[in-house]
Amino acid sequence: MLAALWLSACGARSGAPSSGDGAASPPDTPPAARGDLAAHVDPFIGSFPPGFVNPGPFAPFGMVQPGPDTEGPLNYGGYSVQNLLVTGFSQVHMSAGAPKGGQFALLPFTGELTPGDLSQLGWPNPVPAYASPLNPLDHRAEAGYYRVGLLRYGTTAEITASERVALHRYHYSRGAPRLLLDVSRDLAGYHPARAQLEPDGLVSGSVDTGDGYTLYFALQLDAPFRAATREGQALQPGAVVEGERLALLLDFDGAPRTLQAKIAVSYTDLAGARRNLAELPHWDFDAQRGRLREQWQGELARVEVEGGTELQRRSLYTALYRIQQFPNLHGDIDGRYRGPDNAVHASVRPHYSQYSLWDSYRGQNQMLAEIQPARYRDMVLSLLDFHVQGGRLPRWQQGPVDASHMSGDPVIPFIGEGWCRGLLPAAERAPLLAAMQALERSRREALAPGYLPVEKPANPLAVFAGGAREAGTTLEYGIADFALALMTASSGDGTEAQRLAQQSLNYRNLVDPQSGFIRPRHEDGSWLAPFLPELPYGFQEGTSWQYSWLAMHDLPGLFERMGGNAEVQRRLDTFFLLPASLLPGAWPFVQNQLTLFGLFYYGNQYAPGNEHDLQAPYLYNYAGAPWKTQVVARSAAALFAPTPLGLPGNDDLGALSGWLAWTLIGLYPINPGAPLAVVGSPAFEKVTLHRPGGDLVIEAPGAGPLQPFVDGLSLDGEAIGGSWLRLPRGAATVRLQTAALPDPGWAADSAPPSVSANGLEDFGCEAGRIAR
Repeated sequence: MLAALWLSACGARSGAPSSGDGAASPPDTPPAARGDLAAHVDPFIGSFPPGFVNPGPFAPFGMVQPGPDTEGPLNYGGYSVQNLLVTGFSQVHMSAGAPKGGQFALLPFTGELTPGDLSQLGWPNPVPAYASPLNPLDHRAEAGYYRVGLLRYGTTAEITASERVALHRYHYSRGAPRLLLDVSRDLAGYHPARAQLEPDGLVSGSVDTGDGYTLYFALQLDAPFRAATREGQALQPGAVVEGERLALLLDFDGAPRTLQAKIAVSYTDLAGARRNLAELPHWDFDAQRGRLREQWQGELARVEVEGGTELQRRSLYTALYRIQQFPNLHGDIDGRYRGPDNAVHASVRPHYSQYSLWDSYRGQNQMLAEIQPARYRDMVLSLLDFHVQGGRLPRWQQGPVDASHMSGDPVIPFIGEGWCRGLLPAAERAPLLAAMQALERSRREALAPGYLPVEKPANPLAVFAGGAREAGTTLEYGIADFALALMTASSGDGTEAQRLAQQSLNYRNLVDPQSGFIRPRHEDGSWLAPFLPELPYGFQEGTSWQYSWLAMHDLPGLFERMGGNAEVQRRLDTFFLLPASLLPGAWPFVQNQLTLFGLFYYGNQYAPGNEHDLQAPYLYNYAGAPWKTQVVARSAAALFAPTPLGLPGNDDLGALSGWLAWTLIGLYPINPGAPLAVVGSPAFEKVTLHRPGGDLVIEAPGAGPLQPFVDGLSLDGEAIGGSWLRLPRGAATVRLQTAALPDPGWAADSAPPSVSANGLEDFGCEAGRIAR
């Protein structure tokens, strides 16, 4: 409503129009929660490296994610549980594999700030000397709320939030209250910044983040204050101060024991930040905390479970909490946002950013498309806006720019999840198809040999150091081509769909006929030599052992070229260290740590800390041994324990959480862009996905550690012979028959669909169809 009023008042918008502006998605009203689901959320899960999650509060898909910064070694998300020195409470955080966020940190303190940096004393990271030890006895995080005491200053910080505004409450036990606002500094270092004291008492400003965009803020306090730079320059109303190490000190009259601060951010401009403050017009901290918790109760209730243990519920609902943190709102309360062309645009529907697309197609996308279809449509259309304004769909969008991390065209399967579930009307599908086709055409020439060639290493030892990534990227493009083939077929262009389906099989050109592994090739057609599948040359953040499984749309075809199902089972047994994988959690923990927090990839280990082989536990479904999938999937899920060690890698904006949620449910959507799932090992006896088009109920009577196996599958009472199904769009009940012992014969001869053996129509990409 606010966006519509603003657009009506402004008349013509600046910049190019957003796609589909006349068709805002009606919100998906969340169901009423049964019980206190938010009580199962533990924001400290995964807060030890390499989880890189921040325990601060956030609204679902909110623009702000305020929280503590305890900077130190191996800390990209602002907070890490082993780092006990708090440098402030900044307003933006991302659970990524690089330092991102940390802007506009506030620190409540008393006395004077110690100058200098702890790195001058030998500390391995640049941490300001004014950092305070936190009080481990006064440290709490829950859904929508965070609290911690600072021992050095005798202060306590509490934080809650709305979508675009962080609300801080500070308690001072001694001394005159003071507040530091660090404008220049974020988790990546110092940047040019500016700030001003406005006539109405707001403090506003901006910082050039170093990531290709400027972030803006507006700060409002509930008590009169005086502001000066750290160098002692007093701020006068209307005057702008600038600097590359700009920080402000705020002093308060009357020595209040409790202070509150509201700080809004905007990716658009200062006016946007100021207007966003109106989203939270009151100062009732406890009421906002309660309101945000109730909001989370509804969003978490989109998935309800029966059975399982409290620890499993804690893991599941914390995963659902993080799945619904990203992507983030990018548009301001008035509907305006800054696009990749650096122009200001406006939209009557919510506009999103922060897409970790290479990571999220392994489970998070599918969950959002199922339980948040209206938001998901808006997210897809936001990507179309990016194409219209920037000339290309992004790979890893951050703010208004494409950070382009990792490889491939993962935006295509992201769109496919909405397309193939019928979330996009025909008028929106046409421009989306054109945008995806343009992306595919842009790399067609490079793929002319049937693969992306790698450079020949300078010397034989160079293969040990890693480097090139083209073999892995070829596989990533195959994933995108398959998803695009499905969408093209559903649009009626069978000829082009078949061309794309054939192109999605380029992995075949890299299967080494001697070893059966994916092996990099050079431009002249020769194979990389020397070659060991345990080495990373030709693969980004992985080895051939980890990447060779990345052809989920044609696994039977891949397995045939690897030597057949028996050889593939033997290879997978080695990959998962069977029978040691009968010890849940132990084997993947050891294997995952061999990557040294995701920094080094060597050997033949399963590495669930990164996403390239997340799907691997489910491959036995295609190799004639679904029961082995049930063993290794359950064991891998145990690695995600409800402790600070509970993420084997950085969450990549909810990607690992997405995999975990499906794995605990007992079904896994293995084909990115297609609503098709294979069977795993359910943790709960009943799971209900509440969806606007009808609930999907997954029943698994007796599921648990005493009955970890599945030997039967049915849909609405009709038995299914295989270990897979197309996810139905309407109300339906899936029943998994559990057992105490494995049945090696169950579904052994009924592999899920593949491009080699099936038509594209068998993958379920049909709008409105209740697929069986």
